[in-house]
Amino acid sequence: MQRSVVRRRAWPIHRPRTTGAATLSILLCAGVVACGDGSSPRGGSVPAASASASAGTGTGTGTGTGVGAVVSSPPSSWGAGAVSAQRQLAPSARLVALRGAHNTVGGAGFDRLVLEFRGGLPGYTAGYVDEVVRPGSGAPLPLEGAVMFEVVVTPAAAHDDAGVTTLTTPGTGGGLPVLTSYVLAGDFEGYVHVGAGLNTRAGFRVLELTNPDRLVIDFAG
Repeated sequence: MQRSVVRRRAWPIHRPRTTGAATLSILLCAGVVACGDGSSPRGGSVPAASASASAGTGTGTGTGTGVGAVVSSPPSSWGAGAVSAQRQLAPSARLVALRGAHNTVGGAGFDRLVLEFRGGLPGYTAGYVDEVVRPGSGAPLPLEGAVMFEVVVTPAAAHDDAGVTTLTTPGTGGGLPVLTSYVLAGDFEGYVHVGAGLNTRAGFRVLELTNPDRLVIDFAG
């Protein structure tokens, strides 16, 4: 008696093709090509090390801020859009130092503006503006630079309860490759304004550091 043999057809195995874009994305996320904090909006490589580079180190002017742990980096990537965060503090944070310096890490440079506080880190808005005005009077703030940038922090003050300034550093500075000037623009009704003049509309990032509490703005260049 003959057996009936059933032959099963071997279907070919189709493997998904990886496109060039997908391959690049995999390489980026795998770390073969730098991504995230280390990417520069202007095409160059900008170091991701944020806590290790501080105002007052590197080749620029200014006094050191010390090194603290990164609490958060909102966003840690470089861009040109405004960045903001809201916080409630009681009592208000006190601005005690305003510093700027040029840093070079891994062959890439950036200018760093640091606002140091006592009593916690307040909320903030940081971004490019058409002009910086003094709070209260509304008068334009003269700044050296082709592009204007403003940082507003709240709830915060740059004076104590007796009206005496809490700043232990000068309220002005600059002279850096990108950050040509910065000025304490105002201290009014729980808001502290800092204006900055830049020589170009550089990509920037905002970092939050602790021990002591600092708000850091890095400008690529």
